Amino acid sequence: MAITAKNRAQLTLRATTKLSQKNALDLVRAAAGEVRGGGASLLTSGVQNLGAQIHIEVASANRLGMSITSGKRVVELCTFSAEAVGDGEGTTTLRVGGLETYRTSQPTYMFIPVGPKSIAGYDPYKRFLNHLAAALARADSQATVSVDTPN
Repeated sequence: MAITAKNRAQLTLRATTKLSQKNALDLVRAAAGEVRGGGASLLTSGVQNLGAQIHIEVASANRLGMSITSGKRVVELCTFSAEAVGDGEGTTTLRVGGLETYRTSQPTYMFIPVGPKSIAGYDPYKRFLNHLAAALARADSQATVSVDTPN
């Protein structure tokens, strides 16, 4: 089975932690501020987008709406959200991602596709999820964290 852009867009971080909802989302905010750049530029083929940034667009008590944009926020590359839900007994479930919206590009030769579609902003998105997974593990050594695509 080929791994399509639609399948890759489902990449999600799931964690169960003893951190409060607020502390879990604070880690998401911190990780968003630390991951920058990477991925192919949407505007020019093959040139690295060193200015890609993760932004918090919408925030509530248990949810963050996020985006990855090109440098200076000229082009929105993809959007996703983070949600922390407490069970009332001291355990918080955190879910970050699957991409909700995203742009793709595909190499062509004379209008014929010659390679798989790539998702603009996917490289910084993956680095962000991995960086957040490491931060969660440091903050709560008993947290269970996975970064994968759902089956």
